[in-house]
Amino acid sequence: MDDTVRSAPARDHPADLNQPDPEHHRHFSGFDGLRALAAGAVVLHHAGFQTGYGINGRFGELLAHGDAGVSIFFLISGFLIYRPFVERHLSGRVSPAVGAFWWRRGLRIFPGYWVALIGIYLVFGFGRGGFNTAGDFLTYFGLTQIYDTTRYFYGVNQAWSLATEISFYLFLPLYAFVIRTIARRQPKRKMRVEAYGLMALVAVCVGWRLAWWAYDPFWVRYGAGLPRPQGPAPFSALATQYWLPNNLDLFAMGMLLALVSAWVAHRGSTPRFIHWVAQVPWLWWSLAAATYWFSSMNAGLPRNLVPLTGSQYFLRQFLYGLMAFFLLLPAVFGESGRGWIRRFLVWTPIAYVGLISYGIYLWHQAVIGYVRENWLGQTVEFQGSFFPVIVIAGSLTIGIATLSYYLVERPVLRGKNFFPTTRSNSS
Repeated sequence: MDDTVRSAPARDHPADLNQPDPEHHRHFSGFDGLRALAAGAVVLHHAGFQTGYGINGRFGELLAHGDAGVSIFFLISGFLIYRPFVERHLSGRVSPAVGAFWWRRGLRIFPGYWVALIGIYLVFGFGRGGFNTAGDFLTYFGLTQIYDTTRYFYGVNQAWSLATEISFYLFLPLYAFVIRTIARRQPKRKMRVEAYGLMALVAVCVGWRLAWWAYDPFWVRYGAGLPRPQGPAPFSALATQYWLPNNLDLFAMGMLLALVSAWVAHRGSTPRFIHWVAQVPWLWWSLAAATYWFSSMNAGLPRNLVPLTGSQYFLRQFLYGLMAFFLLLPAVFGESGRGWIRRFLVWTPIAYVGLISYGIYLWHQAVIGYVRENWLGQTVEFQGSFFPVIVIAGSLTIGIATLSYYLVERPVLRGKNFFPTTRSNSS
């Protein structure tokens, strides 16, 4: 009897079976549902913050920490983006062509973002910043604002995570090449080399934070009761929040799932432990919920957007990553549609929200602000009625994201095969 853990059906996008997906991540149909959860968490977080409910409302802590959705997105990227590299490595096939990989990633990120950047500026206006100089255009259109101490949180401010994703896309093929080069000397120890590589990424992440915080513990300037500093943000604030090395631990957790998934597929049969993991999805989502509850209600993390101390940041990053890791497990291991959790992830309404989640992520914060101030008259900062805002702004955001997907993102992805996807020579 074949004891291999079966995966999902042939398409990754159950809400759009004809989507021109850049990678055709087959066998992981639950990931659109995960994107929906991540996007929903971020939308609730920003709505709760703008209306003040996340700061002062009962159980508002659960909204205040909805920025954990970004960690879910990072783990999803770590898994889906790295899996083709590690799968080809373990099976001895050539790696994906770097040029084609970067081309597809660029198509996925930039066109939709550019349209949102221009649209938000013209229709809603940026909360801060604008297109006043050539530097503004180059910074915002190039998604390099996280490296600029005067523009880092301006424009589409939640787009900082896209800038981090772009740096991950640039880094990943180089990392995969180094791992393959090292493993070539010990071809029977590919898994061990891959595991050591992920440990090294986490070590770099930890060392990066500690080094920057030792150099400039910037949070002491932003403490409660202190006047807010004026002028540019310190580089230590950017490096320890937005830059790739600070988030390598989150990407590495997704990459670990990719490594184990590819190893199981290459092995041809499922180890007993992985088989057990696939059989208890309820356990992993229960642990995800418990971890999120603890991080929101019991970990002593602030509800408002104040700089965290070093220990608080380490704790939050660990808890957010652990929650996202548990959340991904049922979508990575197990048969799609088996059990209520996996059925929920591929349920068409949820899968559809995940399908258009990129547009939701890009547009939601500007829409929330506009609806709150101009339609509902909630002009006092951090005060307002949460539920009318989330219903109206959420519905409008889904409509805009639908247009973004069908008029911009989906047509652009048809150009994904401009470059060949594999190299002609092995590595």
